[in-house]
Amino acid sequence: MNQSTRSSLWKTCGWICSILLCTTACKKDKEDTGNELPALGTCKSVAPRLGLTQVEEGTYQYKSAGGATIQIRRNSKESLIIILGFESYPNFTYEFWGDADPGELGPASHENLNGKHIKDRVGTNRTVIFPDGTKMTYVSTAPWYRGGITAISIYDGATVQHLNMTCFTLEYSASDGAFAKQLDAGQPDGETSAFELTETGLIFYNTYTEDTPGNKVYERVDLGGLAKDNSNQVNDFYDDERLGHT
Repeated sequence: MNQSTRSSLWKTCGWICSILLCTTACKKDKEDTGNELPALGTCKSVAPRLGLTQVEEGTYQYKSAGGATIQIRRNSKESLIIILGFESYPNFTYEFWGDADPGELGPASHENLNGKHIKDRVGTNRTVIFPDGTKMTYVSTAPWYRGGITAISIYDGATVQHLNMTCFTLEYSASDGAFAKQLDAGQPDGETSAFELTETGLIFYNTYTEDTPGNKVYERVDLGGLAKDNSNQVNDFYDDERLGHT
């Protein structure tokens, strides 16, 4: 086992331990009120609710009260697509996509703004925060295309949706403020983006990076933009040196 593989395994194990501690703590709180929270990482399924629907086999879609939409489409173990939208700007999609080698989990490491490939994922985890506060975080085992996505969490106030991607199972779909706070705190956001609506269009940008829980490094980096007066115009602001066309 090389040093890079050992490092990735330690990071993954650390995140799992954080989730187990979070689940244990929340379970104790719930025991005081007579209810228990399900443990994560068990591949035990729950029914989608509170804005999450299963559109068809292999596809989940979340819609927040504030207009955020998140579609998670698993075509196969190796192929995963995540499509983000926002009702206040109908001509906006941000897409994570990309396939893995046979038998491996899909990394969805490529990133498209309205169909234009503007960059690839930098680290392991990746987060997008919507203007209404809804947040999506996905966890992978290694940077860039080398790591498959193992979990996807959606946070919307006290509501949490959690998909275990190793078995493509919805493990949590409920509203619990304490659990949402603790799960979010134990799950590093990684490279984190947001987007703002302007008088002339939309700007999608990175706002901070959180590689370890609680350690956020803030730096705004504009990634791409859209123009209201030209629905076909996509501005690529990010120079991804790993790619020849961005």
